[in-house]
Amino acid sequence: MAGFIRGRRQWRLAAGAAVVGAIAAVTLAPGSASAHEEHHPKAHKIGHVWTIILENKSYEATFTGLNQNSYLWKTLPSYGELLTQYYGTGHYSLDNYISLVSGQAPAPDNQNDCPQYKNVSPGTPAADGQVNAGAGCVYPSSVKTLFNQLDSKKVPWKVYAQDMGNTPSREDAYQCGIPGSPAGNGVPLPGGATPEDQYVAKHNPAPWFHSLIDNPRDCARVAPLNGLTATAGHRAVSGLAQDLKSEKTTPRFSWISPNNCSDAHDATCKGDNLSGDPNNHQGGLYASDKFLEKVVPQIMASPAYQHDGMIQIIFDEAFPPYKMYGNSIADYAGNTDKSLNTPTDTAQSVVACCNELPGPNTTQPGFQAFGQDTTPGGGITGAVFLSRYIKPGSVSEQPYNHYSWLRSMEDLFGVRSGGTDGRGHLGYAAADGLRPFGADVYNNPSGKALAPAPSGSTVYPAVARIDDPEHPVTKKP
Repeated sequence: MAGFIRGRRQWRLAAGAAVVGAIAAVTLAPGSASAHEEHHPKAHKIGHVWTIILENKSYEATFTGLNQNSYLWKTLPSYGELLTQYYGTGHYSLDNYISLVSGQAPAPDNQNDCPQYKNVSPGTPAADGQVNAGAGCVYPSSVKTLFNQLDSKKVPWKVYAQDMGNTPSREDAYQCGIPGSPAGNGVPLPGGATPEDQYVAKHNPAPWFHSLIDNPRDCARVAPLNGLTATAGHRAVSGLAQDLKSEKTTPRFSWISPNNCSDAHDATCKGDNLSGDPNNHQGGLYASDKFLEKVVPQIMASPAYQHDGMIQIIFDEAFPPYKMYGNSIADYAGNTDKSLNTPTDTAQSVVACCNELPGPNTTQPGFQAFGQDTTPGGGITGAVFLSRYIKPGSVSEQPYNHYSWLRSMEDLFGVRSGGTDGRGHLGYAAADGLRPFGADVYNNPSGKALAPAPSGSTVYPAVARIDDPEHPVTKKP
């Protein structure tokens, strides 16, 4: 694998081990371009994207049958593509959300889920588009996000946060869902859900950037999933279902943050888990399946998705899939002594890929998670993508992480200037050699609707370099 130098920092290219299907992305013939050059996909056919982010599950927890989540594990991959090597960038939740939308690496407070909602300090610029963040979690206005980039391209976007605003004293639904003012000592950040309000600010990317929360027009694009009725001084705010009714009212980019039950975070839900049974509070992947079973068909039936849409289901980070970590119904067969609360198999949850660097604020983005984290990174979570431009049943083994996702979205929506590299990529999304989604993901360029297929019908193996073409291995169903 090649090594690349960028300023004083070395980037080492490293890789870790219904209507569906997205665009044809350019892959260059070997030797046709240097890995130092910028690679943008060709003109995109995808016009609408919905990103649904779930919580705290490793690939083996979600995609191996350990939990009650057959809709995500079996059904959805047959309509789209399973990414077996998708990685988080840190532990715990909040640092991953910040990396996803801004390219900022984990920092001490945000990798501790920000117990005090307050401004980043000192907030001064660092190398590679990073910011010095020794304390605090709310970044200065100089730190831009994907949402700011979409503003500059006049691309309509919206963040939908389930339950946001249910308890107005807990979060401000009209100001990006913030829990209060981050000035001075800030405010204590509620880390958990309540029976009436299962929204948590740490799972919403908007409250953490002054470039968003100080802009009323941007905060107007951060809405409860089910919208808000008109009140004195406030107009009604439309929710996801209402926006999906026509292509004209559907944002081109939609971020969906389910609540602390529907995102699989809580093993036992504080409130409704959408099962229809008021006495059923089972959480985890069971609850996230209930959410996906409701929301994904709703999106797929919309005119915008039918025209040129893509749904992405990703996770923030990988937690080991065992009861002892409080987020799974599965148990660890190798641990015969149930009284021992010792770390079990955490291999998938403590690894990184894709040239991830620790950044200026912490030497360990993994936060020493699970007692044995020895590499930067948030572990292997896996992901599922659906679009008419993606072959049903296909699998990509190419490693990607949250920085790859950000770079891919910047490319898809035509951001070509600014950013850390002057070519539209923020923070570590600008890393030399970082591979955006390629033809392994955008693998049905005709957009012809195809029938569902068993997952694994077509496998795209990992490749070593940004400019290597993918060579799928086709299997008979």
